[in-house]
Amino acid sequence: MTKPVILSHTLEISSPVYPGMRPISIMPIKSISKGDSSNSWYISMGNHVGTHVDSQRHFYQDGKSISEHGVEDFVLSKAVIIDVPKRPSELILRSDLEKYQNEISEASMIMIRTGVQTFRTNDPDIYINKGPCLSSSAARYLSDFYPNLRALGIDSISISSPEHREEGREAHKILLKNPKFLIVEDMNLESKPRFYSMVIIAPLLIRDIDSSPCTVIGFAD
Repeated sequence: MTKPVILSHTLEISSPVYPGMRPISIMPIKSISKGDSSNSWYISMGNHVGTHVDSQRHFYQDGKSISEHGVEDFVLSKAVIIDVPKRPSELILRSDLEKYQNEISEASMIMIRTGVQTFRTNDPDIYINKGPCLSSSAARYLSDFYPNLRALGIDSISISSPEHREEGREAHKILLKNPKFLIVEDMNLESKPRFYSMVIIAPLLIRDIDSSPCTVIGFAD
């Protein structure tokens, strides 16, 4: 029997944001406690805040936007978390992924658990500014050898890092060259099961944008 597991973080005003991205703001519009008939809120944030999914348009001007994806692109079978322990600012290398070639070959989504999620609460500055970075060679390895792979997730704020910006940008471009490929960043993978019969990525479908906050639900084997 499969067990549903939330693989995304709850959005809150303290959610860490990548340098240059506007943080989340949540303000009450109406409040029952102040005599209003109902509660409602105003929410303002950048589209790469919290757990979010990047589409091709993130790095390709005329690429596929989030709202142009069909529902079938957000439903992924046979997903797996692979453990690739990394210290702050380290690169994720092709050799790190080759150890899991059998598991990757059977998956439509892989989620890289580096362990840096522990800094998200304990030391946000490290999480924001010194996260690990997916190397371009690792991205090319996934793109060249795993044609059935449709999505990549990670437990860091991005597959890029402020300390390896060009490398991270190149990794994005390599993976997102495929218009159907999705990248999910800032995932909640700590202490989660490794294997999933299905993962559902549920973004806000906002027309024309490159990325969107999302809820990710996995069904653990």
